[in-house]
Amino acid sequence: MKVYFSSDKDGIELKNALVEEVKFLGYEVEDLTEDEFDFVDSAKAVCKKLLEVDGMLTSGSDDSSVGILIDKYGAGSYMAATKHKGMIAAEVSDERSSLMTKRHNGARVLCFGSGIVGEELAKSCVRSFLSHGYDGGRHQIRIDMLNKMM
Repeated sequence: MKVYFSSDKDGIELKNALVEEVKFLGYEVEDLTEDEFDFVDSAKAVCKKLLEVDGMLTSGSDDSSVGILIDKYGAGSYMAATKHKGMIAAEVSDERSSLMTKRHNGARVLCFGSGIVGEELAKSCVRSFLSHGYDGGRHQIRIDMLNKMM
């Protein structure tokens, strides 16, 4: 599994800390951040890359690549990410949400607000997200419904 990162200027510090954490955990990382990125640009870069490497997944896949986006409040990155067909994203600020959005929703993108979530909590959320897979089964109905929306 490869983890793609991007952030706007408000998320750089948290993004850098999370990149190091994910590398430490043994995952392959690619940082797509560019100097003048707005949260729309960062979400577009990560979602485009995820769709390029794995396509539009029809189910949550444990070995597919994932993305992590950071802006000041998380909402902007979340809104921009969900504009991409086939992209399931979640704005999170606690470990339980990170875990359940992966297990039950097959989320491919986590969005954080650097002004809301501190570094240690964000690291814990990322560890939870990366260490669990998608449960499938009855939850697949939701993914199918989401994929039909766009």
